[in-house]
Amino acid sequence: MIEAWGRGIEKIMAACRAANVPDPQFSTDGVGIWTEFRFAAPPAGAVGQVAGEVAGQVAGQVAGQVADEVLRLLAVLEGEMSRSLLQERLRLKGRANFGRRYLAPALASGLIELTMPHKPNSRLQQYRLTDAGRAALAAARKP
Repeated sequence: MIEAWGRGIEKIMAACRAANVPDPQFSTDGVGIWTEFRFAAPPAGAVGQVAGEVAGQVAGQVAGQVADEVLRLLAVLEGEMSRSLLQERLRLKGRANFGRRYLAPALASGLIELTMPHKPNSRLQQYRLTDAGRAALAAARKP
């Protein structure tokens, strides 16, 4: 079944080996597939410094790379919201168009996340901003 999806898993494994990091662990429950990357914990005190550096890089890089549609989505997302409420706030009717041009790119780039990642197709699924999403939104709002 995975072969029908393409060579994504092979590429992930090759990239991990090229970066000299442990191979990821894959799991599935028949509904979805998860990829778990395991890394060694950073030295004590390094987490805050790294987080600040990453936030600065994300804010600078993402602002120019985020599509207008995704920025519109980030701007209306408050707390945790359902797909239908997001579409309503954006005044969009087409579910497929919303998924393809707004939701999928925002999820893929890590700007938003699922509130129930273990049940991606749940009718109760909601979405929320990530730290990267907040940084991208803040960077886009700067004059």
